[in-house]
This record gives sequence, structure tokens and C-alpha cells, in this order.
Amino acid sequence: MIALRTTYEVFRRELASLFVSPIAYLVLFFFLLINGVTFWFYIQVSGGNLEVLLNSQYSSITFWFLSLLIPPLLTMRTLAEEQRQGTYESLITTGVSETSLVVAKFAACWLFFAILWASLLPPYFLLEWQAADLDWGMIGCVHGGVLLVGALFTAIGIFASSFTKNQLVAASAAVILNLFVFFVHYFRFLYDAGDYELRYFQYISPLAHFGEDFTRGVFDYRYVTLYLSFAVLFLFMGVKSLERRRWW
Repeated sequence: MIALRTTYEVFRRELASLFVSPIAYLVLFFFLLINGVTFWFYIQVSGGNLEVLLNSQYSSITFWFLSLLIPPLLTMRTLAEEQRQGTYESLITTGVSETSLVVAKFAACWLFFAILWASLLPPYFLLEWQAADLDWGMIGCVHGGVLLVGALFTAIGIFASSFTKNQLVAASAAVILNLFVFFVHYFRFLYDAGDYELRYFQYISPLAHFGEDFTRGVFDYRYVTLYLSFAVLFLFMGVKSLERRRWW
């Protein structure tokens, strides 16, 4: 119970700091601006077809640009700033464990990320009101995929912030790692159609998940295991990175 209480207190403090941070509001402003413009554009392109609209919006370069960039911006200060200001040592001496610290920071950033993408739901209500009934299962499916990808990229950002005191270094490292996950998709072109190795890249490629499954309303529960397993792995490495600093 004590561990849960301390984790919740750190989570509450981190979430509150995100909502008072100017960076968070800049991210929110540009996020809504960019997605508002692209949503209007893809409505024209799709002609009101929901599957085409979702595939266009959530497989576009704009979507991946925001998904790759926003988590590092949210997480770059989480642990790096604590270490730079010396508050990390103060937290540890008060009984907050590295695990509680990492999990709380991750949960706060992931929730803020989820709120960002949830802000895109109102246009779909307007679209349904003006046009016709929408398949909310498809919309829920694609947003579930966004949450899974966001969990992985947020965990990567927390890990990157754990091994440096410099926020820019943390953000840059997280972006590089995110890009590596993104470009896994293009390793598929090293193999011919029918090669067994191609199935592995198909399974771990986020671009393939959105282009061929999530935007079509297909939610494979193996993807839940995939994304959350890697997210837990990066959070575990973040904990170990912090624990190592005790001996420095």
C-alpha cells in the first residue's frame, strides 16, 4: 500500500506539472492545429468513407511525425530534470523507489498522450451528425492502436531520460530509438515475398499494424502483448539505469 501511495503521489505531481508546463500547451496547440487541417483535408479525399479516412489519417507521415516526436517532448524532462536539479536523490531518500518513480512518470506522460489523441474524437461526432452512422468499432480500434504505440514510445522516452541530466540529449536519444522502431518496417524489403523472415517484420512493424489492421477495424490481441512487453522492457531498463546511479 505504501508503494502504491508513493507511486500515486509522484504520478499526480508529474501530471499536474505537465498541465502547467508551457511545452505541453505548445504541443497541444500545434497538435490540434495540424490534425484539424489534416482531418479536413482527408475528409475531402475520402469522400466520407470512414475506412479511407482512418487509413489516410492514421497511416500518414503527419500521424507518424507526431507519434514519434510528442512522447520524447513529454518525457525528456521527467527523470533528466530530477537528476539535474538534485531532487532525484531527495525523492529516493524519502522512500520512493526507482520502480515507483519510473512507473509514475510513465503513467502521467502516457495519460497526457492519450488525452491528446482523445481530443480528435469530437470531429467524428460532428461527422456522424452531418453525414451518416459511423462504425465506432473501427474508430475505437485505431485509437487503441494509438495507445499501444504511445505506450512503447513513451516508455522509450522515459528510458532515454533516465541515463542523462540533459533534456535535449534525452529527447534526441528517444527520437532516434523511436525512428529505429519506425524503420523496422522497411527491413521487409530485404526479403522476397513468401520468405519466412518476412513474417517477423510483418508482426513487429507498427506501419503494417496501422496500414493493414488497426485502420480496418482489426484488433489483434497479439499486438497488445508485443507493445506492452517492449514498453515494460524499456521501463525495466530505465529502473536499472537509475539504480546504477546510486553507485556513482
